[in-house]
Amino acid sequence: MSETYKPLPEQISDRMVNLLKDGRSIFTKPMKEDGTSQFVMPINAKTRQSYKGATALVLLMQNRRDPRWLSYDQAGYNKTPVKKGAHGTLIEFYSENKLQQATENGQPVVKENGRPKMERVKLAEPVKVDAWLFNGKDLTNLKELKPKAQELSPTERAQAILDSSGVKLEPEGLVTHYERASDTIHMPGKDEFEKPELYYATALHELVHSTSHETRLDRPDWGHPEYDNLAKEELRANIASILISAELNLPFVLGEHDSFLVPWSQILQENPNELFMAADDAQKMADFVLGLEPKLEQKQAVTEQKDVAAKLSEGLEIPYNETVYKILEKQNKGAFKIEDMSTGEKIKITPSTGLYKSLLNELNNPGQSKEMEREREQEPELALAEEESTSYSRKR
Repeated sequence: MSETYKPLPEQISDRMVNLLKDGRSIFTKPMKEDGTSQFVMPINAKTRQSYKGATALVLLMQNRRDPRWLSYDQAGYNKTPVKKGAHGTLIEFYSENKLQQATENGQPVVKENGRPKMERVKLAEPVKVDAWLFNGKDLTNLKELKPKAQELSPTERAQAILDSSGVKLEPEGLVTHYERASDTIHMPGKDEFEKPELYYATALHELVHSTSHETRLDRPDWGHPEYDNLAKEELRANIASILISAELNLPFVLGEHDSFLVPWSQILQENPNELFMAADDAQKMADFVLGLEPKLEQKQAVTEQKDVAAKLSEGLEIPYNETVYKILEKQNKGAFKIEDMSTGEKIKITPSTGLYKSLLNELNNPGQSKEMEREREQEPELALAEEESTSYSRKR
């Protein structure tokens, strides 16, 4: 059977094995002289959301300078159509929803412009979806990407993460490792590294290992002395380090872990699915570490949201999405029981639900939510874009 017809995890694993053997994998990508990252996190060109897990790994392996990607349909809706002759990159993800034409009284609903009105329907079981993505360089009319300015330097951000982690660093000896029993990181002092960025990249790699602790992700202890398990742990930790490198703009250096290149090849040859499982695990590990970073903007947003939520009160009637919602009763933990006045349906909304946020937004910015809903209807592929970039759960 040709590689074209192999499942995607097998295709990517085969390619990774060949790259590992040739010393040309992403793990051996040379460090930049200025101490910044060799990687840029792949993002959806429309939503600006980062791709996750195995999808992020697949896109990073394409080694493209432009980090933006769109499917063919998304590019069309975005008015940045794919150039003739461009080649896409295949990804897969698990979707919990599907887009279908809305119906009313058993009849399909169309909008004023004659186009079908689309709606998202939740599936009983997630389904695997394939999609071809095209890089930003293969899209027309795409504006130049301007990097988001950061208030703190990469090393300052890394230090903030370490400070808030609760893991103690022990500057001793030359052997770098994380010790689970004492929940400590052991590594040389900062002066022993050629660049400060290398010190922080190393410290964050060990912090990735610390996510195995029962007070964090309580992951399986892959780090047992058995070589195969240790290789699997390091495969996950190094993919996570690449993701963190791309996010914080710190360098990634394989260093002493180059001894794992051969074992990684052997593992992937024995079980091609291992690479995608490792990438999805690595994403969870990277998300946990990056989530330790104190974010002033986040705190301000939470405070503002709490202030806005206080305006929701019993008896309010809020017009939204061609109906009116009446707030019936305030419940525990900021939840509300509301009624759809057009159907009489009573539902519970919490601060994490989309309807809750939409009603808050409509209450404080009348008309804005309607514009957002209209945009979503005009771009049904946007929902798919959000799912493909944020979904990385994989069936084991």
